[in-house]
Amino acid sequence: MNTKPIKELIKKLELFYKQAPTNSDLLLNNIINTKSESSKIYIYGIGRSGFVGKAFAMRLMHLGFKSHFIGEATCPAVSNNDLLIVVSGSGETYSIVNLLNKINKINNKLELKGKNKIKIISITHNNNCTLKELSDFIVNLAIDESDKTENKCFPMGTLFEEIAFIYLDTIIYNLMEKLNISEEDMKKRHCNFL
Repeated sequence: MNTKPIKELIKKLELFYKQAPTNSDLLLNNIINTKSESSKIYIYGIGRSGFVGKAFAMRLMHLGFKSHFIGEATCPAVSNNDLLIVVSGSGETYSIVNLLNKINKINNKLELKGKNKIKIISITHNNNCTLKELSDFIVNLAIDESDKTENKCFPMGTLFEEIAFIYLDTIIYNLMEKLNISEEDMKKRHCNFL
């Protein structure tokens, strides 16, 4: 078996580690604030970025947050003070741009009524994208994709998806630390039907 992709991923992770993403503390604080405001957290992504988002939503639920993945049958209505986190490598995914346009229209109505708006955070690796304009802020997972030979190991956005998965698991670890939640606490919220 050719292990080149694993070696290349380790190199990319070392570079990623040296250039910590912007706005990580803002992301953590916004997530934590949903607990004190009894707000919900919505996660959305398409394709493999969606799988990353679903895994993140699950871990947030294990931490005791009211987290939902948009599109699931049990996803409730959004309301003021809620938090929306979207995952898109390009920052241009059509359905996500449409969703953020809709949320911003809802926010305009909420502001007219004097209510707090729905906060929007986008996780991407494109610092100059449409999602940046439509979000309160972005978390830029700056990924060096300049070496086209190395990128053969990570076709069609794979590198972003893998880095995003690891990054969001790091956010979960930081939330555990900040909120003093143990793995045992999390296991109590894990599905026990099966």
